[in-house]
Amino acid sequence: MSFAALETLPIARSLAQIADHGDDLAEVYLERVEEVGSADDRWAPGLTVRREQGFSVRLVRDGKTWLAARDGFDGDSFGAALRQVARALPTARYAVPRLEIAPDNQPISAPEVLEFDSLLRRAVSQHHVAFPMRVETRRHRREVQVVGTKLVPDREEELYYSCRVGLPWGRYGSVLTELSATTAGHLATGLVAAFRGSKAPLVEPGVHPVVLGPAAAAVFLHEAVAHALETDTLALEGPPEAAIGVQLGSEELNVLDDPAGAPSGVKRATDDEGTPVIRRWLLLSGKVRQPIADLAAAASSDRLIPGAGRRANRYLPPVSRSSHLELVAGPHEIQDLLTRADGGLYLPEATRGSLDPHTGEFRMRFPYGRRIHREKVGELVGPLVLNGRVAALLEAVCGVGSEPEIGGGWCAKGGQRLPVWATTPALALAGVEVEW
Repeated sequence: MSFAALETLPIARSLAQIADHGDDLAEVYLERVEEVGSADDRWAPGLTVRREQGFSVRLVRDGKTWLAARDGFDGDSFGAALRQVARALPTARYAVPRLEIAPDNQPISAPEVLEFDSLLRRAVSQHHVAFPMRVETRRHRREVQVVGTKLVPDREEELYYSCRVGLPWGRYGSVLTELSATTAGHLATGLVAAFRGSKAPLVEPGVHPVVLGPAAAAVFLHEAVAHALETDTLALEGPPEAAIGVQLGSEELNVLDDPAGAPSGVKRATDDEGTPVIRRWLLLSGKVRQPIADLAAAASSDRLIPGAGRRANRYLPPVSRSSHLELVAGPHEIQDLLTRADGGLYLPEATRGSLDPHTGEFRMRFPYGRRIHREKVGELVGPLVLNGRVAALLEAVCGVGSEPEIGGGWCAKGGQRLPVWATTPALALAGVEVEW
C-alpha cells in the first residue's frame, strides 16, 4: 500500500480549475483500505480479505458541498469526477492528470490474526470457566493521501486490530493496537466478568456514587465531552464558538484531543482534509477552551481552529470528530477514589454510550459492575445503565485518578463508523442515576 510515487502537482493544478472563487475549498482524497479477518469456521482456519481503493473530489463553496467518489484510480474517472463537482460547466474539458499508482498486489500474511483465537480461548480457560463464543478478529490498514490546491501533506497510514466475540447473552469486543498474549488476557478478563455478571443480581435503581475504570471513563468522556463539543453538535443550538469559555463540568476535568499523541500505528500528523492536527484543549479546569472543528466549520469563525476533519470513507464528506482523547491524570490513587465512592459502584468498562444532542440526555450501558464496600471492590452486580444530563454528570466528577491507561473503541455517530482512542485514568462521580 503506497501513494509514494503519486504525482500530486498535476492533480493540484486540475483542482485549481474548479476552485476559481476566492473562498473555494477543493481537494482530492485518495484511500486504500485493507481488512484481513479470521475465517468463521474454527476447524478450517483461514483468512478473509477485503481490499478496496479509490478517490473522491470535493468542492465547498458558499457553505455548500459537492462530492464525487470513484472506485479505482484512472485519469478518465478523475476527469468525470471533476466535471461532476464543477456542476456549472458539466461538459467542460478539463486537463486530466494521469493517476499512476502501483497496484496493491502484495501477498497477504497475518499470522497474528490466525493465532489470536487460540490465545483468547486459552486465556479464558485459565479463569476455570467455559462458555460458547464466536471470535472474529480483524486487521485494519488504511493509507490516505490528500491533495489540495495549496497544500499537499505527506500520506498517512493507519494499522490497528479489532476483535468481536459473539456470546449467548450478546456481543463483546474491543479495538486494539496489537494482538498478543497480553491483549488476549485483558480481553478474557472482561469476557469472564461479563459472563459472571450476566448471572449476578441487579443493582437497586437510584442515585449512587460510582467510580469509572479507565476504559469506562474513556467512553464517558468521548460521549459527554468530545461529541458535545463537536461543531455540528454545537451548531444545533447556535454558533459553535459561543461555547468557548462556558463552564461545562468540574474544575478537576482537563481534557484534550491529540491525534499526534495516539498510540503507534494510529497517530496522525494531518487529518483527513490534509490539515495539520493540533493538541486541542477541550476543557481546562472544566471550562470549554476549543471545540472540535474541521475546515468548513473553522471557515465560519475566526475563533475555531481546524485539524479535526475525519472521514469514514471516500463516499462521505469529512466531519468534525475527535481522534485521541486524553484526560490529564489527577492526584488520586484508586484507593482514594474508592473511598470517595464507598457504598457505591465500581464500573470497569462500558459496552455503549449515547448522547442526545437536542436534550443533553446521556446514557451508558455496562455489562456488569462491582459494589464498593468498606473502600474495597466487592461482589458483582448484573448489567446496568447510568443516565443523566451531560452538564450534571460532568459536574458530579469528584476525583481524577493518577494512573492513565490507553484503549480504543468504535464510534458510529451519524452512521460513520470510525476507530477512536483514549488515554484516561479512573474517574469518581458523586451521586449519579443508575438503573437496569
